[in-house]
Amino acid sequence: MKKQKPEWRVVVEMLEKVDLVLLNRILRRMIYYLHTSNVKDISELMKDLEPSYNSGNDSSELYTNVPNPKLDLTALRVFTERVFQVAEKNIPDQEISKQLETWLSQERTRFFSIAVENINISLVQVKDVLKRFFNIPKSELHLSPDEFVNIRVSLSRRFLSSTLRYINIAKHYIRVKDFHGIVRNTIGAARSTGRLGGKTAGLVLGHQILDSELEKYPELSNVRVPRSWYITSDTILDFIHYNALEEVTSLKYQDMDQIRTGYPYLQQLFKNSFFPPEIVDQLELLLEHIGNKPIIIRSSSLLEDSFKATFAGKYKSLFLSNTGELSKRLNALLDAIAEIYASIFGPDPIEYRKERGLVDFQEEMGILIQEVVGTKVDKYFFPTYAGVAFSSNDFRWSPRIKRDDGMVRLVAGLGTRAVDRVGNDYPFLASPGKPGLKVNISNEDILKYSQRYIDVLNLETNKFETLSMDFVLKEYGDSIPGIEKIISIHKNDNISPPIGIMWDPKESDMVVTFQNLTDNSKFLKQMHIILNSLKEAFGSPVDVEFASDGNELYILQCRPQGQSKAGNAVKYPEHIAKEDIVFLGNKHITPGYLPGIKYIIYVTPQGYQSLEKKEELKEVAVLISRLNHLLPSRSFILAGPGRWGSRGDIKLGVQVAYSDINKTAMLMELAYSKDGYMPDLSFGTHFFQDLVESDIKYLPLYPETEGSFFNKELLMRAENLLLKLIPEAGSMMEVIKVVDFGNLRKEGKLNVVMDGDGNRAIGYIEPALMPKS
Repeated sequence: MKKQKPEWRVVVEMLEKVDLVLLNRILRRMIYYLHTSNVKDISELMKDLEPSYNSGNDSSELYTNVPNPKLDLTALRVFTERVFQVAEKNIPDQEISKQLETWLSQERTRFFSIAVENINISLVQVKDVLKRFFNIPKSELHLSPDEFVNIRVSLSRRFLSSTLRYINIAKHYIRVKDFHGIVRNTIGAARSTGRLGGKTAGLVLGHQILDSELEKYPELSNVRVPRSWYITSDTILDFIHYNALEEVTSLKYQDMDQIRTGYPYLQQLFKNSFFPPEIVDQLELLLEHIGNKPIIIRSSSLLEDSFKATFAGKYKSLFLSNTGELSKRLNALLDAIAEIYASIFGPDPIEYRKERGLVDFQEEMGILIQEVVGTKVDKYFFPTYAGVAFSSNDFRWSPRIKRDDGMVRLVAGLGTRAVDRVGNDYPFLASPGKPGLKVNISNEDILKYSQRYIDVLNLETNKFETLSMDFVLKEYGDSIPGIEKIISIHKNDNISPPIGIMWDPKESDMVVTFQNLTDNSKFLKQMHIILNSLKEAFGSPVDVEFASDGNELYILQCRPQGQSKAGNAVKYPEHIAKEDIVFLGNKHITPGYLPGIKYIIYVTPQGYQSLEKKEELKEVAVLISRLNHLLPSRSFILAGPGRWGSRGDIKLGVQVAYSDINKTAMLMELAYSKDGYMPDLSFGTHFFQDLVESDIKYLPLYPETEGSFFNKELLMRAENLLLKLIPEAGSMMEVIKVVDFGNLRKEGKLNVVMDGDGNRAIGYIEPALMPKS
């Protein structure tokens, strides 16, 4: 009786007749399988395909620079048969049949691999193949681990980032099923091949990294990401073409003054343009799905939040209360998206791109739409607390705090007060790695530097508002979830956290201290785990924005942290003569060294305070911007009263943007209490991150305190170069002084040494003043 062929042999013979391409794929899998099964015969067989390595003893044949011999089809057929003979000899028939069955099952999903490997695959095609893939019963789904990795890499490249550094991290954390959810929430033209942008890429990766750590760290069990939707980055190109605005793409090559002058009109032009109907329909469906929940529209450009450039605060994020009729909500959403699109062509991001050699890159703007984290309290909506956290901390208020201990910047309400500079308030600072070391210790300082105002959304007026903290706590304190975590009771000169139900918000004198949150909860430990986990996975320090509704902690943004250029330690100079010293600082010093500074631009506190009209105060910022571009880059420092670049009361600091001060070597803030000028330690704000990334040193100076000094008399009697640089600025001669140190000393230059570890800084002129004979 003739022996019956094994099942696998029948399959192979059939494939030889009907599908040689599939047979070749099966053959490759069999070769790999035999190799991993330690079948030595397969290694010997493979040597037959490298004849130059096995013909004679002439070593020169090992390195011949001619092609290897090509096997004809008949020889390949023989080789195929020999591979299966090796398998038959070394592997049981049942095992071979099982492997063939698995490999043929994997062919059912081959369409998916082919589709996602095409970087130009359209959005609608990706949605279709993902839907088709996930409709296959799990029991029939067979993919090898390497195929899964390849699909994850392809999808990450298609939707999130093409940079190898990002992909090398993402392939370990972002799963195929995660993309299924992402694509379902993606808005774009059916033919769109755009990505979702840097902000979305960072958030998706950060969330999946933390999710993978949940088993190891139960403290992460309440960490969430808000419900999010995404508009593809190339939708802005459709918007531009739809409105015949193609000429705007060349604006980045204009002079910065032209860009700055034309930007307000450009913004209005975008806001009065139209979106393709395909996009409008999708956004309308989105709003029907969300309902009347507040949303935030966030920029997510291709360059944003990358390892090389964070673009912190360069593009806009806009809150919408999202209340009222659907048509009204839709118009507000379209208006907000158009405004964010216009921000690509604003002076700050273009200046930032020019400095980093990115201006020729065709920047595209994805949009991230998120539900706002928080609670409805009467007509207002806001989170209980929010903030920003950094895994690397250059600002250390105690020598016991190390750089890797990190920093958290906390505020009650919307996190805008944590990431923006504000002129009249203070956030709460803490170090997750050293939670017991406080910035403010005495009751006097705790009260003085506590949060006075809160940012909220008014659901009735559909506006973003700033309210008095006292008003909100008194009026709505008993309606704010987790209020006991953020406030303390001030009574009889004591400040203590509320205990149980034995206190009444309406009858208590409350102050925002975050005492229960940072002393008696897992929050700082949780933040320490989050920062360290993300830093380890990213391979670099990270920057995280977050918010809490009083119960859950939501991660809003995750990106690499902008880093200053590391410099060698500089010896602090001792025994500098007083007449050679321009300034001394001994509070909140970050490390740095600036030799050979030629100029100082000094905004005098008295002169600035004397300006009564808002137009005059704004003119100061305009002149600073002009000087910034007239003087050689990094040849000057800026010194002035209060908080440079803050929003709010313009009297409390010169209201400049990044592009107005980006050429300076150092920004100095002078604190004079009698005029109300007190620097905010803005470490962690977008403004401060600009300084860090651009390696612009920052120094808060308190001339009225012991050990601190600012030699304003020296500067005031020096020649003012303002009119030589800007002849029409005569009305500001008493407000802005431009001093060349070479006019104070022959060939004089200013050296600045900032000793972060010793918490001391000095600016002194060289060469020194020679003693009189």
